[in-house]
Amino acid sequence: MNRLLTLSLLLFWQITLAQTHKQYQELISKSDEYFADKLASDHIVGVSAAIVIDGQVIWARGFGYSDRDRKVPMLPETVVNIGSVTKTFTSLAVMQLHEKGLLNINKRLNTYLPGFHPMSRPQYSANTVTIRSVITHTSGIQSDIWKNSDLESGKYTDVLRYINDTYLLYPAGAVALYSNAGYNVLGHLVKTVSKEDYADYVHKHIFLPLKMTSSGFAMDALKNRTKIYAYGQEFKEYELRDIASGGIYSNINDLAIYAIGMLDAYRGKSNALISQKTAQQMFALSNASVRIETNKKGLGWFEFRNNSTFAPYHAGSAGFAQAKLLLFPDKNAAVMVLTNTAEGGKAAEEFCFNMLPRFGLSVSDLFPSPINIPAATTTTVSLNKLILQAHVGSYASSVPYTTIRFDNGHLNMESAGNVTLLKPVSSNEYIPYTIKGADTVIKNIKQRYFFNDIGGYHYLIQSDKNREYNIGYRLRPIDTLAWKQRSGLYEQYGYQMLIGDSKFKSIEIYITPDQVLMCRLKTMGSSNEIPLDVIDSNHAMTTNLYSGFGGFTVTFHNEGAYQIVNFGGITFRK
Repeated sequence: MNRLLTLSLLLFWQITLAQTHKQYQELISKSDEYFADKLASDHIVGVSAAIVIDGQVIWARGFGYSDRDRKVPMLPETVVNIGSVTKTFTSLAVMQLHEKGLLNINKRLNTYLPGFHPMSRPQYSANTVTIRSVITHTSGIQSDIWKNSDLESGKYTDVLRYINDTYLLYPAGAVALYSNAGYNVLGHLVKTVSKEDYADYVHKHIFLPLKMTSSGFAMDALKNRTKIYAYGQEFKEYELRDIASGGIYSNINDLAIYAIGMLDAYRGKSNALISQKTAQQMFALSNASVRIETNKKGLGWFEFRNNSTFAPYHAGSAGFAQAKLLLFPDKNAAVMVLTNTAEGGKAAEEFCFNMLPRFGLSVSDLFPSPINIPAATTTTVSLNKLILQAHVGSYASSVPYTTIRFDNGHLNMESAGNVTLLKPVSSNEYIPYTIKGADTVIKNIKQRYFFNDIGGYHYLIQSDKNREYNIGYRLRPIDTLAWKQRSGLYEQYGYQMLIGDSKFKSIEIYITPDQVLMCRLKTMGSSNEIPLDVIDSNHAMTTNLYSGFGGFTVTFHNEGAYQIVNFGGITFRK
């Protein structure tokens, strides 16, 4: 009788699953077509993807090859480095410890990790850095440390020591600065509090309970690992030291299990991870009060969010492998993509983002609501010149800086050779007028520029429709005589990054005619012009947060006859 009941139930679920698949056949067919097309058009060697609807995997498939030369197909079982999607596991580990009462994410990090003592200025003390601020990338900890960043020469626990030789760059909670280094410090925190190595903890408390049998770390010698590709070539896998920020390897089948586990937790269904309360805390909007921010965030997740629904998201890139994971908790759905090809990242992201409208969201829902609300009027006012002159200076930005000048009773904004006239609506709000030729001035009422004091800095912020853009903050004056002695071309020496165009070549320090201290950082594949903000006579910080090399302490010292520059743990000398 029991055997008959079991067979009946099995038949019932098989019929239900078949009906579910039939219901979503158009979505499945379009997904098949999408990746079949992108494989050729984007020169992708291999990709795998899955869709979860109503808590079930309705589609999981691989395309192309995991090993092109040997014609090994890319499958849902193929293991790929998921890069920064690892951060969602690290935040989950921290929240498990929070739920057990072993730590409190709202307390100072150094309460539990007394070895955390980076250099700090009075307003940027390590005592203001909470665990929550590290999870949300608002701690002021610099972006990265590249010294000994491969698994052969370094360990994730080394990062804490390296961070202690850098400055906190911003007041905790005021400015968002994406930090791989911060997440490796969180991995160290997990080790210290749980008394288990980070990798062991993740295996025991996440992989094992979920039965994610194909997931692990580089040192686990996982089966079915893919080769990686870029620019039409195969590259050697770069094994990251930073296992807590980007070191997990998984496959589409296991990522689907993980996604369903997080969805179950959020919806209060029995699960092996965390309580419903903690899951909902992780997915709640956590950064609404952060003044300088580019994305909505939960705890360990970025978020698409509007007044009706939301979707936690994280992307990852490691070496040339790419990973994308997007959840729809209100709808009990998810989508995920893995690719072994650098060029596959765009198609993977597009596939995920194309799902947003299906669940009532759009890409614009990722961006924070503006803090500055433009005045209803477009009528400009006359201001005392002292008020206008208070905004004069050079502001770090992506071009690489923007200069505000006071000329003929007006503020002019000069950026990359373009001049815009700023006319005040109030002392901190301005309407831009584009100057064309010698005489023509065009008013742009859809844009506003605001000057705000945030965390001890004077920021220039552009407001455009329903979104704000941080142009940058005003750089402090420098001692040109002292920094002229530091100027010049420094060649890279010592430890070198081990992969592709991330290898560093040189750094040049120079001063512009606007008296802005700059560095020209060259890798094997790019040249980057970055403004420097002076901290003291031996330290500066890279500004322009969203350039890729913004948010680093730059250290200057002498070694014998050489002058040395240390940038993110990479050394240069002249």
